[in-house]
Amino acid sequence: MAKRWTDLMRRTRKPPAVAPETAGLLALPSPFRDEAGTVYVVEAPDAPPADLADRLRDGDYGRPFLLEQEGVRCLHFGMGFTQSAVRLAEPDVLHLTYTQAMAGFLIFHPRPRNLLLLGLGGGGLARFCRRHLPAARLTAVEIDPDVLAFRAACLVPPDDGLFSVVRADGARYVTESRAKHDVILVDAFDRHGVAPSMCTDDFFADAHARLAGRGLLVMNVAGDRAGQTALLARLAGAFGGRMLTLHLKAHGNRIAFAFRDPEFSPRWPWLKSAARDAGGRVGVDLHAFATQLERENS
Repeated sequence: MAKRWTDLMRRTRKPPAVAPETAGLLALPSPFRDEAGTVYVVEAPDAPPADLADRLRDGDYGRPFLLEQEGVRCLHFGMGFTQSAVRLAEPDVLHLTYTQAMAGFLIFHPRPRNLLLLGLGGGGLARFCRRHLPAARLTAVEIDPDVLAFRAACLVPPDDGLFSVVRADGARYVTESRAKHDVILVDAFDRHGVAPSMCTDDFFADAHARLAGRGLLVMNVAGDRAGQTALLARLAGAFGGRMLTLHLKAHGNRIAFAFRDPEFSPRWPWLKSAARDAGGRVGVDLHAFATQLERENS
């Protein structure tokens, strides 16, 4: 989950027109008050638009949808929060703060060779990793067929020899896979919050086993304070307490970094120098995130 759409739009400039890749999606004018634009849904061409508009506006639609305004296309599970956003003129840039924070894995592992992304969503992290880590192998796992139907509209790159999108339950995929990963990114949400299958002791134990020797798991954690605390305690337990957290106060969620290496201990001067170098390569202020991590975890 991320900040409200209106907050994002305050910083958005209108880019040059880009032809939308929305074949197979039903388009209708935005039914939301004060939110002009176009909504895209996964529905039959003859679906009644008035009924869809009413359900969207009332929050009863129950399926993900896209809302496009002034060159920014966002994935929503409901209008309260933006799940993912792509600015069509610069699709490889991470515009949402929580995705920038998750890119903080580069502070600890600047050049990973194998990444696993659980929860494709609107593809922000997938596009970013393909752009800035072109030699790395990246597998994205997504269970929701509606989300997968938005893949082209969200400008997610096609599969190739190093990138693939798999339709599967992320927790089951981790349990059944035997591949090792340098980085596992967990950004798996439904309209109610973090996917329940990725909040369990078994999932965290399986994820720990799927990491290479110095690998790390990065997880976007949202929900009420008690739920976050319980989830983070389970994650820390699976990783022997080798975990750092970053609180995104404007949004209420936390980004957790959990480390497989039993010898891991943060060397902050070195990490902040590495963050400055990595951030310069990818266009994200990772030094600011490293400084906040040190402040919140010392």
